[in-house]
Amino acid sequence: MGRKSPKQEDAIRPDEVRLGRVNGVFGVSGEVRLFLHNRETDLFAGAGAKVTLVSTEGERRELHLRSRQGAGKRVLGSIEGVASPEGARGYIGWEIVIAASELPSTEDGEYYQRDLIGLEVRTADGDVVGTLAEVMEGPVVDCWVVRGPEGEVMFPAIKEIVVDVDLKHGITIADHVQEFEA
Repeated sequence: MGRKSPKQEDAIRPDEVRLGRVNGVFGVSGEVRLFLHNRETDLFAGAGAKVTLVSTEGERRELHLRSRQGAGKRVLGSIEGVASPEGARGYIGWEIVIAASELPSTEDGEYYQRDLIGLEVRTADGDVVGTLAEVMEGPVVDCWVVRGPEGEVMFPAIKEIVVDVDLKHGITIADHVQEFEA
C-alpha cells in the first residue's frame, strides 16, 4: 500500500470519505486497476459516479469514474478523459474520495466503518471494554480492534459477538469476548 503522502493527506477534506485508490494500469485502452475499500460497491457500476481524485502531491481533480469486475478479485475502472495506458499511468497512487453527503443511505443494520470508529464498546453486562479503534477487513469477515484500559482486544464482527450497534450510544458485545482474543 505504500506510505501516505502528507500533501495528499492534507488535500483530503474532513467531510470526504476515502473509497480507495488507483493501483495500476490495465490493458491498452486506458483502464486502471482499482483498490476499493468495498469491492462489492455498485457506486461506480453502470454510469458510474462523480468523484474527486487526489494525487500524492495534493492535486485534486473532479472526474467521472466507472468500474467493472475483472478476473478474480480485480476491480477495473475507467476515468473520464483517459484513453491510453500513458494517461492512466499518471493516476497511479491517486486516492478516490467522495463527499460523505454523496454516499448512498445504509439499510437497517448496515453501517459505514467511519461511523463506527470511535464508538464506545461495552459488554452486555455494561462493562466498558474500550473504543473501537480499527476495522480490519478480512476475506470472509471483518475483525474489530478495540483499545481500552485493559489493552487491545480483537474479535470478528459477527452477530454472536456484536450484540447491538447504536451510533448514538455505542456498541454492545457479548460478555465472553475474551474467548476470541487474537
